[in-house]
Amino acid sequence: ILEHSGARVLFVGQTENWDEVRSALPADMKIIALPFAEVAGADYNWDNLIAAHEPLAGTPTRSGSDEITTIYTSGSTGLPKGVVYSFEGAGHIVRNLGQTFRMVEEDRLISYLPLAHGFERAAIDFMSMYAGCTIGFNENQATFSADMQTVQPTFFQCVPRLWSKFQEAVLKKFGGQAELDAMLADPDRAAMVRAQIKQSLGLAEGRILTTGSAPTPLPLHAWYEALDMPLCELYGQSEVLSGTSNLPWDRKPGTLGKPTRNTELRIADNGEILIKAKAVMTGYLHEPDKSAETLVDGWIHTGDKGDIDEDGFLKITGRVKEIFKGAKGKYVAPLPIESRFSAHKDLDQMCLVGNGLPQTVLLVQLSDIGKGTDRERLEAELRRVTVEVNAELDSHTRIACVIVSGQDWSSENGLITHTMKIKRAALEKHYAALAEKAFSSGASVKTPLVMFEDDQLSG
Repeated sequence: ILEHSGARVLFVGQTENWDEVRSALPADMKIIALPFAEVAGADYNWDNLIAAHEPLAGTPTRSGSDEITTIYTSGSTGLPKGVVYSFEGAGHIVRNLGQTFRMVEEDRLISYLPLAHGFERAAIDFMSMYAGCTIGFNENQATFSADMQTVQPTFFQCVPRLWSKFQEAVLKKFGGQAELDAMLADPDRAAMVRAQIKQSLGLAEGRILTTGSAPTPLPLHAWYEALDMPLCELYGQSEVLSGTSNLPWDRKPGTLGKPTRNTELRIADNGEILIKAKAVMTGYLHEPDKSAETLVDGWIHTGDKGDIDEDGFLKITGRVKEIFKGAKGKYVAPLPIESRFSAHKDLDQMCLVGNGLPQTVLLVQLSDIGKGTDRERLEAELRRVTVEVNAELDSHTRIACVIVSGQDWSSENGLITHTMKIKRAALEKHYAALAEKAFSSGASVKTPLVMFEDDQLSG
């Protein structure tokens, strides 16, 4: 990203791995240490620079077409691309989102993702300036719970994986699902229990709770619904930070909502989702050919396939470029099949592969619950669910093997992005040898094989 953007100066806050980061930076990169940060070898210190220089005089005026920022994509399908926004485009983003979510000055937000992330930039940074909201910043992962209690956000954004983690923490505190169900069924205790859970999560005053970046299982929606904490699933991309959203007053679980204010949505003849708004990028930095492919006559070609139902709610059915062809010569769309496993408590992330294989293979990363489950029982359960799902699939899409990862998928090992999206090409390459071994071991759709990666590596 630094080389592609041509960046010459890097502002650095407190970090635990500065030596590692510094070794990867271009040699001529100038480093400015931010306040309260110990940055060995920094060229400049923020406080010293401010003390040594007078602010620029006057009030700068910028054209609406001037660039305000470049936001890099997460790189789930390859190298990250630099998405350029103008001042005018940013203005449309904040108005569209601010009006959609009915943001007011009294709203509070918490920032815990990097502000370089598209949603964080749009919904936290830009939108707060539009509405005059207060932002609280999460200091680090260890202080997240305490920071939530301090900030008490009224608007809170999260990915399904973290909503599941919150659910696990609540169930652990209340002794399990059966115990919680009993409390909620008691009219004398239900309201108090709901209030207690909201308070424990720091969401006692949360009026809009959003979920996105990956499909949110319907059972998870139902679980939060029972606590009077409806999750509003939304959809957008770095290229168009004004997409679709469910809202507490207009929502349908299992969909991605309706277009945000001043945003148009349509489905192309090939099923691709197209979005048009003045809140779109001006193009990709230094990549005019890719810009011309993605932004056509004002419409962003998202690369996602979807439908719009009779009530105007959007559903995603897959990725245009993620469809692969098995050895039988027929195409497979992985997302709808992965979604059938997303509600399973033992599983955290899934990735269906099968390019050139006799049948498909499901790669899975276990949840904390799954990691604590007896292996023999887990194997039987995964086989049972796979047989159940296979019964509903076309023959060429059926799963012959489930490979259970022996490691967590992380941005450090290159298997997911820093925003926790799976990197299909990387996962397929990483597990290619095990997938081939599965078929040589007799894996078939009639008797799906369950393989544990760590067993295979230990011989």
